Amino acid sequence: MKTIAILALALSTAAVAVGATALIQGTNGEDRTNAAEVQRLQDDIDINRQCHHANQAIDYLETLTAGQYTSSKFYNCFRPSNEIYEYVDALAEQNPTLLKREPISISFHGKNIYAYKLTRSPSKNNSLVFQSLVHAREWITGSSNLYTLSSILDDIANNITTVADKFNLYFVPIVNIDGYDRSWTGHRHQLKSTNKVDLSLNWPGNYSKHEPLDETAEHYPGKSPLSEQETTGISNWIRDKQSELAGWVDLLSTGGLVLYPNETDTTSKGKFKRLGENVAVEVGYTAQETPRLNISFGTFPYYFYPTYRKPVLTIHVAGSDFVAPASTIPIRGKEIVKALTKFGDEVSIFEGSRESC
Repeated sequence: MKTIAILALALSTAAVAVGATALIQGTNGEDRTNAAEVQRLQDDIDINRQCHHANQAIDYLETLTAGQYTSSKFYNCFRPSNEIYEYVDALAEQNPTLLKREPISISFHGKNIYAYKLTRSPSKNNSLVFQSLVHAREWITGSSNLYTLSSILDDIANNITTVADKFNLYFVPIVNIDGYDRSWTGHRHQLKSTNKVDLSLNWPGNYSKHEPLDETAEHYPGKSPLSEQETTGISNWIRDKQSELAGWVDLLSTGGLVLYPNETDTTSKGKFKRLGENVAVEVGYTAQETPRLNISFGTFPYYFYPTYRKPVLTIHVAGSDFVAPASTIPIRGKEIVKALTKFGDEVSIFEGSRESC
């Protein structure tokens, strides 16, 4: 039962049913009718739209100051994709020698998926990748990823040592851009892509072992591994960058978990256990192996590590509901700054260690 509970968290800890008469479990354990749940989700969109009026882009973009990015009004609200890209593009404009944007894939509807590369030395050839919003409704993952980028830029401006001193860093704010945009238009429960695929499961690996699911299932993995434009593009980008990639972190929500692959060989198992537990301890999260059950198919870690032999984690941002108050943005952001910084520290140990823990 414990393993099943962990898996449920790993896939989605706040799934929302949308049938006409079904009851939905609320965040405090109470049953909600669909009408009440739909209203709760719409209210969250409306609250953040109202927040945008009080914290407009024209205000925070014109007052962006190096060394004080995390204090920006940008982080007073969750932001739609256009405001996210405006903000990060403004950071890149203010830091042209540090931060550059590059397209890494394309969505089902033809939208670009961008990575922002933070580098302190053009000659550096070790890079970490941090990606978020694979699940459209998990807004807190995108804000936490961006907060980490802002925090590192602040520290650089203030001459504080960061993980960017050891690695180039790629930040991918929005993987599921189509689904994320839809989540702002009355579909706050949206998890999958608009092609009805859970992009976190559309990867090679133990895909062939999964139990067949209909495309209406919330965690439908697609017709085949890499069947989606989003994942195919990212896979091709990884292949092209493989000589420089040193590690990868996927940010999901919720639950405050650090999930690491359940590798079968003793050496890898010990190294991942150390990696996951040390990152978890740093932020007060719980480290767990990602269960290898029939439904745990096509997940990114079971593609990335066997293919490229580089460390990979899935971090579930803390919280009990994918609908999070905007007031938690800096709280969760600071946690993820610590987690991703610790991940950078541990990558070198992971690569150099030959002892299992």
